[in-house]
Amino acid sequence: MSGNSESDLRAHEMGQRIAADPSLSAWVAANAGAGKTTVLVDRVTRLLLMGTRPSGILCLTFTKAAAAEMQIRLTRRLGKWSTQDDSTLKAELFKLLGRPAEDSDIETARRLFARTLESPGGLRLQTVHAFCEALLKRFPVEAGVPPGFAVADEAVTAELFAVARDRVLGHGLDDAGFAPVIRFFAERVDDSRFASLIRSLLGRRRDLSLLLQAHGGADAAMGALYAQLDLPPDATRHSVIAAYIAGMALGDLRAAVAALMQGGANDRKLGDPLAGWLAAGCPVERFEADWLASFFTQKGEPRSSLASKTALKLDPACGDSLQEEQNRLIILKQQLNALTIAEATSMLLRLGERLLETYGALKTAHGLLDYDDLILKSRDLLVEPSQVPWVMFKLDQGIDHILVDEAQDTSPDQWSVVAALAEEFFSGTGARDGLRRTI
Repeated sequence: MSGNSESDLRAHEMGQRIAADPSLSAWVAANAGAGKTTVLVDRVTRLLLMGTRPSGILCLTFTKAAAAEMQIRLTRRLGKWSTQDDSTLKAELFKLLGRPAEDSDIETARRLFARTLESPGGLRLQTVHAFCEALLKRFPVEAGVPPGFAVADEAVTAELFAVARDRVLGHGLDDAGFAPVIRFFAERVDDSRFASLIRSLLGRRRDLSLLLQAHGGADAAMGALYAQLDLPPDATRHSVIAAYIAGMALGDLRAAVAALMQGGANDRKLGDPLAGWLAAGCPVERFEADWLASFFTQKGEPRSSLASKTALKLDPACGDSLQEEQNRLIILKQQLNALTIAEATSMLLRLGERLLETYGALKTAHGLLDYDDLILKSRDLLVEPSQVPWVMFKLDQGIDHILVDEAQDTSPDQWSVVAALAEEFFSGTGARDGLRRTI
């Protein structure tokens, strides 16, 4: 709405009324404070006025606060209608419906409060997580969850993850295959940063779990990453550097370094570690400190000058040899950086995998599902071919209208739950008895 003129207000009210029309499926996009929650409450109210069963309406919200707000507004409205005088009620119904209220409308409106309270199942205004919890408790066997499961809130989830962390770290060094992971982090990360890392893994546990599932575990995921980075699957820093040294033009480089050692002060300063490395037999262990680092500044940038005029007079090919070596070293540095990323990611994935396994075992032992489990288990239940016909048959008899609040904040997994519920709304047996079903 661009202004506060009477025509703008009328247009705004008309838009709200159209969006609240229970005969239409609609997507409403508007700024904060424009009345989206009002539209949802109006739409539910109009669905009830047209005779829709309260249990046939499913309102999914993003937060408990939003669900409570809708519940309060609706209950307050219906309660007020049950005691209002006819003229006041007629005025409210005219504003809601956009037409004069008939006697049947007034009679229905006065009964809605009691009807909603007495309806089996009641009106469902709940978060997506609450709906998924109810769904899984209704179909625990089909979903593969403990029939009497409890939901772990964020506090319980954090506590379980802390227990999982302590167990993984406490027993990790006893596992020869996992001990290198513990040592990797112990050598590089202090206690504070490690605690922050664990919190990050907790916050991204769903993404980590999906990644591991998609690749079949940390090892397979790392194979994909190494391939993406053009690294051999068995690459190590030692093997990459050794392969590089084997391909060096040592004859030309020895001559270039000899020229540096006979040049000016800057030439000798650059050439000294290079000559020492060559004299030592080109050891892999000293390559980065003595050879590679000499071609770059302390900031890691390629040196702009590698040989003075004095050195070039002694060996005219000196400059080209050193420049070609620097160019090759730039590529090697990129490869070593990629390897550093791959190695660190490998350790992080292996740590995350072990944490998730231990965390999952703790949840199972205590009969718990966390919020992510509620969504993912419900999604799997509603898309599993062997279960879908039975589950959807039972659900299809109960849900005729779905409303999703704050839909822009709904994750893809949550949307997959909504999509599965609505999949049969408009075709086949889902379009039953001429009923107009809406989203």
